[in-house]
Amino acid sequence: MNESRQPSSGPPSSGASATRERLLAAALTVIGTSGVPGATSRQIAATAGTNLQAITYHFGSKDDLVAEALVGAVREWLVPVRAALDGLAEDPAGRLVRAVWELQSTLADALPRVPAYVEALAQVPRHESYRDRIRALLAELRTELATSLRELKETGFLAEWVDPEPMAALVLAAADGAAIHLGIDPDGIDVDDVLGQVVPMLLAASTLPPSPWTGSEGSAGSEGSAGSEGSAGSEGSAGSEGSAG
Repeated sequence: MNESRQPSSGPPSSGASATRERLLAAALTVIGTSGVPGATSRQIAATAGTNLQAITYHFGSKDDLVAEALVGAVREWLVPVRAALDGLAEDPAGRLVRAVWELQSTLADALPRVPAYVEALAQVPRHESYRDRIRALLAELRTELATSLRELKETGFLAEWVDPEPMAALVLAAADGAAIHLGIDPDGIDVDDVLGQVVPMLLAASTLPPSPWTGSEGSAGSEGSAGSEGSAGSEGSAGSEGSAG
């Protein structure tokens, strides 16, 4: 294990910790220009201002370093989103809007790393370093999202047909799919437009009538949207004859 490479007498020193952080930052810099397969240990060590032995000492291998750097970057990007989803059951629509806004506001910093993340996903079947870390991240996110969806269902916000675990897996799979498309064709997807569909899509699974968060004409809640006459947002919607209540 990597921990065995650390000195046995107490935690790493501040100098060792600083070197470790420089290596993580350098790995992100190098894979941003050379890609995952093209990033070499020498490039990373030179960018970090240290030697090759430091990579082995702190991470065990270059693959372990690159995998940890990429997964760490994704975790950092998702911190404000996960914070926005905390307490989701207390204000479902508001929290969902906030989470999507946080995604949009941090996306500019994350976009340059999307191709590298896609390349890391491609390494999963062949490299244990990537497989273990990315599987752990996805499992963690699925669990968190499923917990939030279960809370929403228990409060009556989500419809009975929503199954929290499969729905959480579906949302994350869609996110990874969008990342892959961005990596392949960055100009082919308008990220803001895609994210703009997230809240209406999730609210369409709710038991509430349409709200201002469902967007403009043509989105969930407008005539011709999910559901037929008498559905939420169409003729005969909440508040008119034949609606719920």
